[in-house]
Amino acid sequence: MTTLAPPEKPAAPPELRRELIVNLAINLVAPAALFYGLRALGVNQWLALLAGVVPPAVRAVQTVITKRRVDTLAVFTLSILVLSVATSFLSGSPRFLLAKDGWMTAAAGLWMLATLLRTPFLYQVLRSFLGQEARERIERNWLGSPTYRHVLRVATAMWGVVLVLDAGVRVVLAYALPVDRVPLISGLQYVAVYLALEVATRVYARRKSVAAAIAAEVGEETRA
Repeated sequence: MTTLAPPEKPAAPPELRRELIVNLAINLVAPAALFYGLRALGVNQWLALLAGVVPPAVRAVQTVITKRRVDTLAVFTLSILVLSVATSFLSGSPRFLLAKDGWMTAAAGLWMLATLLRTPFLYQVLRSFLGQEARERIERNWLGSPTYRHVLRVATAMWGVVLVLDAGVRVVLAYALPVDRVPLISGLQYVAVYLALEVATRVYARRKSVAAAIAAEVGEETRA
């Protein structure tokens, strides 16, 4: 997720980059690799797709266990995985398993939008992954700057709305395209949507006028 770091430190923190890479590998690369590897061995589409459910499910369970509390997004993910597998068992159709990507994306988008009622998702991400000094700075900005709060809320809303729309496209493609093509196209779609959102968020949040307004509201000097 985007960092909204100050101009002099544009790179994402190592912890956040590592988390993004791990999530990408488990939720995108591993399922696709399992699917196409098993298909190359002659395994049918349904079983190959079912195997791809395992890495995200294990990750969701691990998240709940390691955090020792109920993680809303992890529970959403696990529930959708279980539901899609159960429905697929009843129908025998691999398309139910393909459609799970859409339902998971929709759940993530709706959860982001729900966070707007209290503290927006992007603010929670920043507080979770930035170091102590940076975390204190963003907390100070959050408390003292209406502009900062507005930017985080708008950016979170943008991510949530785009993910919900993206989810609809995924469900349609799951039923419209040949089954063997969907995992690859879905993976490329994830990359394209993420990059577009990341770039749009950075362009929107890192404008000089925004930095100047935040600095004025919290009583800091604007860096040249």
